Amino acid sequence: MKRGYLWGAGYYADFIYSVIDKENCIIEGIVDTNTEKQGTAWKYDIYIFVPEILNRVVFDYIFISPQKYEGIVKQCLDMGIPEEKLVIYWRDREAEGLYQNRAIRVAESEKECAKYKNRLLNAPYEWGLMEIPQIKPATELLRRILVKKCSLCRYGDGEFEIMLHRERAWFQKMDNELAERMREIILSKREDVIIAVADNFGNLDKYKEDAADDIREYMIQSREEIISLLNWNSSYYDTYVSRPYIIYKDKEYATEIFRLFKKVWQDREVLLIEGRTARIGIGNDLFQGAKGISRIECPKKNAWDIYENILQAVKEKAGQDTLICISLGPTATVLAYDLAVAGYQALDIGQLDNEYEWYIRGADERIPIPGKMVAEVDKGRCANDTTGINADTEMEYRRQIVAEIDLRGTESRES
Repeated sequence: MKRGYLWGAGYYADFIYSVIDKENCIIEGIVDTNTEKQGTAWKYDIYIFVPEILNRVVFDYIFISPQKYEGIVKQCLDMGIPEEKLVIYWRDREAEGLYQNRAIRVAESEKECAKYKNRLLNAPYEWGLMEIPQIKPATELLRRILVKKCSLCRYGDGEFEIMLHRERAWFQKMDNELAERMREIILSKREDVIIAVADNFGNLDKYKEDAADDIREYMIQSREEIISLLNWNSSYYDTYVSRPYIIYKDKEYATEIFRLFKKVWQDREVLLIEGRTARIGIGNDLFQGAKGISRIECPKKNAWDIYENILQAVKEKAGQDTLICISLGPTATVLAYDLAVAGYQALDIGQLDNEYEWYIRGADERIPIPGKMVAEVDKGRCANDTTGINADTEMEYRRQIVAEIDLRGTESRES
């Protein structure tokens, strides 16, 4: 058990005392320079001493309660008290868990205030009082792909931030050429290409509360800039088609989305373009109905740097009837479009495999997935944990890789 003294028997003393973790630190007494208070008992039968008592007693901490603490800190140091024993409530962000830190409480309070402010500012859009872009639902998007065999280019906040020449995602640095390509593609009128953007502009009731509040915060900051990139005369589709589970209240919605995706590649030859260690479909049945699976492994960061190498490799490995599924960050948006122009069907499927893994696990939040890179968890770190992936499955995965491209653009492994 640690021992501590509380410096100051004034206005804030009771508050500071109340947030000290007294299971781990006992308060032996109060010290105060006010001679009228010295020698009396404070609340909780704690005695008030003169500051000089600190030179004659053993203690681990001094908790300084006044907001104007600079003079007290100097006095303590002049008395020879080590600075590491001084715990200053109004300054220290961390105090070894000894009290509920004010800085954290203030930050939490500010965050709560910002949340309700954002709800108020976003309300006119959510209530239908303001004009918003037309975004068709994900189920309609997938049915159009099934009927017309369209390609899919997706835009989320990461893509929009690059288009606005700002850094955001850890897996793709901002690049001016990439930004301009995405600006061109989002205005495309091609009948064989579906352009999808995040359904963030209007009503958010379908999302979980935390997800909706995150969307509001982003939209308050960026709504006008994002809208400036869109064509108001176009109808877009929902980019969250690849994220149908974690952010939604209704978990059965994901069931329908995954069912439709599986129909898209049922009995099709599928070529997966993925970041290294993504292992899309490995350890689950997401692509079980496909006629065959092959893969091109790309760098998990900054794939745009070797875009031409990736595009060329895909054209060499894909048959004209091959369904190409891409999970490669913002690069996937451009790659899907250029492949569509070249006569292929290509889908930017984003984090669909991660969502499916969370769905079959019944996860309530984003969690690591054994043996796979998860872009949104610890910056996509893959700990090479292959729990649940047996040797035969891993061997089959390795056999599916028809090309590996590194950041130098070097390709290896011929099919």
